[in-house]
Amino acid sequence: MEIHVIGHASIFVNTQDCRILMDPVLWNPHQEGLFDICPEREVIHENIPEFDLLIISHQHLDHFHIRSLAYLPKNVDVLIPEDKLIEDCLRQLGYSYIYTLKDFNKVKFGATSLLTTRSENRVPEYGVIFADESGVFWNQVDTIVSLNTIRLIKSRYEKIDFLLAMWQPMLEMNYQLNMSLNFPYSIYSKVLETISTIQPQAIAPGSNAFRCNGDSAWLNKILFPVTRERFCEDIKIVCPEIVDNIFTLDPGDVLSFEHGEFNHLKGECKFVKKISDHREDLDFAPVRVGNQMIDSNPDNYHLDEMKQAIEQEISVNLAELITKNRNFLFIEHCRWQVIYQLEIVFPDGSKIWNFDFSETNIQAQAGRNPLANLFTYMTASSLYGILQGFKGWDYANLGGHYRRFQKIYLPTPQGIIKPDEELISDPLGFRFPYREVLKKVLNHEIAQWHHGNDNREQPSETRKLMMRMGNTLFKLDK
Repeated sequence: MEIHVIGHASIFVNTQDCRILMDPVLWNPHQEGLFDICPEREVIHENIPEFDLLIISHQHLDHFHIRSLAYLPKNVDVLIPEDKLIEDCLRQLGYSYIYTLKDFNKVKFGATSLLTTRSENRVPEYGVIFADESGVFWNQVDTIVSLNTIRLIKSRYEKIDFLLAMWQPMLEMNYQLNMSLNFPYSIYSKVLETISTIQPQAIAPGSNAFRCNGDSAWLNKILFPVTRERFCEDIKIVCPEIVDNIFTLDPGDVLSFEHGEFNHLKGECKFVKKISDHREDLDFAPVRVGNQMIDSNPDNYHLDEMKQAIEQEISVNLAELITKNRNFLFIEHCRWQVIYQLEIVFPDGSKIWNFDFSETNIQAQAGRNPLANLFTYMTASSLYGILQGFKGWDYANLGGHYRRFQKIYLPTPQGIIKPDEELISDPLGFRFPYREVLKKVLNHEIAQWHHGNDNREQPSETRKLMMRMGNTLFKLDK
């Protein structure tokens, strides 16, 4: 069996004796112009092979794309869920051979069989299992799968050779509906638990290969809590038996398998070509939504001096502090395998460092780390002000010049566990303790203002003393 990745949820499947196109989105943008496929790809429309079956999993517009459906031949058999809206639209486009399917309906096409799998999210929608003599492939699409569904599938199939998994716990409407932007631990835990229960022989993250564009691009910072790299690392822990069969599939890739042997053919699809990859645009950063972090350098610090001091502080001083205290101050950071990413925003750009607490020799590494789980963003001038003793943590925090969040957890076959968030602090807080910083700021204020008030007349009369007796303070009489 061969699976050709067109992009996002769109795939082309070659089985032993039929060719199937599923959820075709063949142009950018889609979803009423909001989304582009990411990584960016080119579909060579005239090279799309003839196919026998067209499958639509559900009516969401990143799966049900009218322009693409209008382009495709209308004389193919179309499989859809029991959704009158989908059926009416297809008939208006000229499709005639439309067949509605319920949960666990089977379709036979020669030696190939298809089975629709139930979703607990009743859109209506379904996933699809493709089976022929080469093996069994389950495209989960966006479906929420229950334990009872997994039990039924396992009763029918000895094993699932390849799972194209629902994996991204998206926060599609949380900001718009004033809901939490915290990392969705419980949802992601269920994702990993489901995959562990399915026990596939091989897996790839499916769907969610898109990004918002134009005026909606700011949503990319909150829609995608898990990076593809992080998901694959988590699966290595949850399903250690399939470490060698975890695939990251880009548009234009082909995955073929036969009797448990898998072959990832990168860029081998003849009708889809990957152009560029901008997945770093999708990095989860909920504390940066709504207002970009900008450093206007209000105290006019010298830019080069500020850059040099901050580089020395992070690359040398902070790294030394972490190394010397890894078994003391940073016990929890090491135990939970924290990967700390620090971004400093300068007036003319930003710079990123990361520290991996799972390493024996913890050093400052330049650049982003897609596996990072503890994040700090800070303006350069506020950090430099702390370095110089001119500004404190109150200034940085209350002014919005400092922002932090975390998504720390450990994956297990039974889901994820997470720490008490208060036990894992920002390493900068250990480098610059609040009270020490405050003392420097107050001394700076004293030096600035004290002498200007020395001319005030001192009272001539003798001061009356006060005396403490027990818990009471008395003013003495004359």
